[in-house]
Amino acid sequence: MTQATRSNLMSVATTLAANIDATQDYIPVASTANFSTSVVAEVESTNEVVSFDSITTNILLYSQTFGTGWTLGAGSVDTNSAVAPDGTTTADKWIPDTSTVRNHYLYQSVTSAGSRVLSIYAKPDGFNFINVVQQIGAGASAGVQFNLSNGTITTSANATGTITDAGNGWYRCSIVPTAATANTIMLLQPNDGGTPDTSYYFLSTFTGDGTKGVLIWGAQLEETSLTGYLPTVASSLSGLTIVTRGVNGTTAASATSGDDIQQLPYALLNVDMPVRLQGLSVSSDGTGAGRLTLCDKVGTHLCDVDIPNTKIFDLTFDGGILFPNGIYVANSDNITAYTLYTSGYNTPNLTAGG
Repeated sequence: MTQATRSNLMSVATTLAANIDATQDYIPVASTANFSTSVVAEVESTNEVVSFDSITTNILLYSQTFGTGWTLGAGSVDTNSAVAPDGTTTADKWIPDTSTVRNHYLYQSVTSAGSRVLSIYAKPDGFNFINVVQQIGAGASAGVQFNLSNGTITTSANATGTITDAGNGWYRCSIVPTAATANTIMLLQPNDGGTPDTSYYFLSTFTGDGTKGVLIWGAQLEETSLTGYLPTVASSLSGLTIVTRGVNGTTAASATSGDDIQQLPYALLNVDMPVRLQGLSVSSDGTGAGRLTLCDKVGTHLCDVDIPNTKIFDLTFDGGILFPNGIYVANSDNITAYTLYTSGYNTPNLTAGG
């Protein structure tokens, strides 16, 4: 017998930290505490069910507006000058000026102790290289130089780097220091490929021409490991990333900051085998008539169970109801708890454990 249960005592609940539209692949939330990537979440105001591959907090501010919130060295930013990896025209171009110096860079000061992961999406636009640096000390800074023309790492110091093809000429470049330190300066230096000075903050000295540069977008600083990207403005942001919207028969929809979103630790995402529904217990939460909607794993709407306000129902089904594609609770409006009692089902064409 398999039981799948939801109750407010066990659920993980928070609210949306910002408005969401029906297409974005991230969901900002007020808290990520206790969320798990192995269980779906539901936006309560729209009944949309989502799954996600990663959970993160982007510590950097103004993550894709480099003319704001970043300190600029010898150069300028041409804002919203190209199509970014997400298909919007929000990529900026960093253009070194005509001087021969090593301060063709932009940076942001961050209070961040430990080995944090710094990443940036970059694309050649005249220059083919970018140095990504976490400045620690003149000879101890963690830096990696990336070749954006062929997607390789040229050199590194005190750091490990990764470079991943993001499509349309873009690469996502990331670095993590090899030792935990109190990093304060997160620096980007698009350049001509000159060798970085490892004795002086991993900076390259070169001459710009006021035209050539590198496209940049989506800067992120996070703990532990590289995850999906979260855009920030004036404050850091936490959320669910690499999100699949409208799963299990629901519809991707817009929602408003402050709307409830919750994750059910015993969600039916895992009951993805042929099963018989033998019975169920379900109770209203006292805020109005409740509805429990059951669908199968391919999204087919199977039935609704309507519960009057403040009532508790226990239902049994003689012989059970067969769900050949598995079972999933797609909607639980005004429901405080439910338990589904299922058993495995076996035929020559359908096989499942009990």
